[in-house]
Amino acid sequence: MGSQQQAATRRTPWPPEAVLDKPSPLVDEALFRHSVISPLRYPGAKRQLVPVIESLIRANVPPPRLMVEPFCGGATTTLRLLGAGVVEHGVLADIDPLVAAFWKTAAFDAHWLIDAMRAEPVTVARWDWWRASTPRGRRERALKCLFLNRTTFSGILHGRAGPIGGRAQTSAYKIDCRFGLEGLARRIKGVAELAASGRLLDVWETDWRTAVARIPTQFGMLEPSEVVVYLDPPYVDKAQWLYEWSFDNSEHTDLANSLCSDVPYRWLLSYDDNQTIRDLYRARPGQATLHVSHRYTAAGSEKRTVKDELLVTNFDSLPESDRYRILHP
Repeated sequence: MGSQQQAATRRTPWPPEAVLDKPSPLVDEALFRHSVISPLRYPGAKRQLVPVIESLIRANVPPPRLMVEPFCGGATTTLRLLGAGVVEHGVLADIDPLVAAFWKTAAFDAHWLIDAMRAEPVTVARWDWWRASTPRGRRERALKCLFLNRTTFSGILHGRAGPIGGRAQTSAYKIDCRFGLEGLARRIKGVAELAASGRLLDVWETDWRTAVARIPTQFGMLEPSEVVVYLDPPYVDKAQWLYEWSFDNSEHTDLANSLCSDVPYRWLLSYDDNQTIRDLYRARPGQATLHVSHRYTAAGSEKRTVKDELLVTNFDSLPESDRYRILHP
């Protein structure tokens, strides 16, 4: 991959065979050492799980050449691991057309997105306009995603959440308090750099089943052991309030059955700690469930609290860590 890609925004996804190449060096390495890299605020963002996921990946060999994230949302995990070189290449996927369009545009059309973002009036009237709009193309969907995500309470794109600061804007926090242009521009440029350097290969607008099925079709040159799939499906609790495409119990069950019988790759799965999920994955052979506690800002609140999460994985090696405990049947 040419070093000139470092300074240029790549306009198209990489061909699948690029997964066999080594990525070019990053120019803005310091960005990827920050705890917040994603330009999106997302319900259930898993940035505090990233160190645990990184430690698990590093403890298992061979190191993955490709990471696929089918419920990418805020994409914090994949962005961090690509930027740190823990995995060489990544593909993001999401069924939400706003989210998929945002990542496609940030990766391969960043200059347009930054210019359009800077031209947006950040007002309640503009919030109403975007909320009611039906974007006609990828660029407009991307801008709607970014605008509503950064101006809506808890970053919720769909449902009943209103603008930050309320309609009367009497709160100390106004609608534009999460819309810092320079910080957002730097993060969007960081996504574009991951793409230009050959780390972020593509973005797919698709559901998790199709995303997993596309891996052998597009990346058949890789051995299954060279691929890791990270899945962060919709929450069990409050999912209908947070996501346009939430899961019911049958869909959680379908995902569990597929992972445990049909997916040939190494995988990690993160969930809110819920008895339904504990029961689904209890005593399944060849996998482990880890309990992780961390400080977390829940959707619907600006207060930080302790949140319990589950990580389920089929990785062979689970290093000892004070960050998690293994749940036994």
